[in-house]
Amino acid sequence: MCKEATPHLMPEYTTANQYTYEVVSNVHDMAQSIQHITATRTEQVALVAITLSFDYTARVYPSRCDANQSARYFLSNLRTLVRKTDVVFLLGHTFYFVLIGAKLPGASLVQERLWEALLWRVHSANEGELLRPHTMMIGHSAFPLPHADIQQCITAARQAQLSFTCYPEKHSRRTATTSKIALASKIATTTGREISSVNDTEELPVLARKLGVPYLTLLPHKLPAKVRRIVSPQLAQELHCCPVGRERDILTVAMSDPQDRNALERLSRETGLRIFPVLAHPQDLQSVIKQLC
Repeated sequence: MCKEATPHLMPEYTTANQYTYEVVSNVHDMAQSIQHITATRTEQVALVAITLSFDYTARVYPSRCDANQSARYFLSNLRTLVRKTDVVFLLGHTFYFVLIGAKLPGASLVQERLWEALLWRVHSANEGELLRPHTMMIGHSAFPLPHADIQQCITAARQAQLSFTCYPEKHSRRTATTSKIALASKIATTTGREISSVNDTEELPVLARKLGVPYLTLLPHKLPAKVRRIVSPQLAQELHCCPVGRERDILTVAMSDPQDRNALERLSRETGLRIFPVLAHPQDLQSVIKQLC
């Protein structure tokens, strides 16, 4: 649900029973709205900003796909990850999450939560129905500390602290046996050897964000039979991976090295599905792989 924002006249801010966001046409109006919040509801707020950029020149999707529609879809999915009482703005293709009563550390935690959810949602988006953004950026700030001015707070939040560039694969006729991986990602300079050397639980989430994939802190103790049957035990052992979920033609696979393109292409070829890799702790992954045997 979305509503047009009217500065100083926002009765929906007092309504806590719906997840809403406000559509604004310029930064000035949004700044006035935030100023009104800090004058009437709370003395401090934190701000998380997400900017999506869509590459129209490389678009290969049906004409019904629309960048504005896609941006609203992603925002609607992220909106429930913050409190109903928090205020969310949509300005163009930028989302602003105003966290009521929060400080900078709280904004940092919400930024991490929103970023991982956004990566997951973008990779899982059904081609032909939605546009995947070409570039995504996220940042955060807070008022009145460290920024004593609302405009400065907004500007600081728009400074990218995490970014991700997608490279959509070129479409061609594909069959189940020849389809390439639909993972569109900019892989950082981290090598497979570096990944295998990282075993610290605290380091793995940082590595996942660097690679642009979600990190699964908990793997399912018992996999559904229909998921187990998709990847043979021999293949799971060989590639050190494990399927953890399927949605239509997308298979989510936990891996210790989600940038191993040979493994990704092999999985796609063997299963006839598009592969969405996620990073998992090697020891946890090995325990789940044993279930497949």
